[in-house]
Amino acid sequence: MARFWVLLLSMAVIVSGCRHQPAREARMDQAAKAPSEYKPPADGRLSRRQVEMYLEVHQREGTIREAMRARGDLANLATADLRAARELAYNPREYAWVRDRVLEAEMLRTTRTLSRQVAESRRALLALLRKQRETADAGRRAEIDHQIRELETPSGAADADPARESNADLLAQASGGSQDARR
Repeated sequence: MARFWVLLLSMAVIVSGCRHQPAREARMDQAAKAPSEYKPPADGRLSRRQVEMYLEVHQREGTIREAMRARGDLANLATADLRAARELAYNPREYAWVRDRVLEAEMLRTTRTLSRQVAESRRALLALLRKQRETADAGRRAEIDHQIRELETPSGAADADPARESNADLLAQASGGSQDARR
């Protein structure tokens, strides 16, 4: 009986993915004519179309993963995103490049958030130390001065990569500001 429901669910997923859509058919024709190669842009920046492609493929990937889990096909879960890209008639190589840039952009967005939190904590700690310094004796004051100097010394922040910054900003716009575009 359980196999019947798994089979029924799998068929429903397959049938729902087979609906004719003019845009999808046009993309399939275009993908069939296009070479399987992909040459990424030299500047490493994503386009809005690529971010939209990523979001569409990611949504389809979720459906494919659910169907694979339902039928116990756990071995192929890792390639569900590339299968989704092919089903949606996108170049899998372009999708893989876009996916990697999206992951870099999400990592950068997370790093930005953490950096802001660290900066806020540093400011709060400096304010607390300065307040403590006012009432501290000479020995404690020297120790507090040392701590303040260490906190005021800039950390070796890496130079920003304009392409990654641009990709992170574009991803934030496309995902409505949520931290993870894959949600």
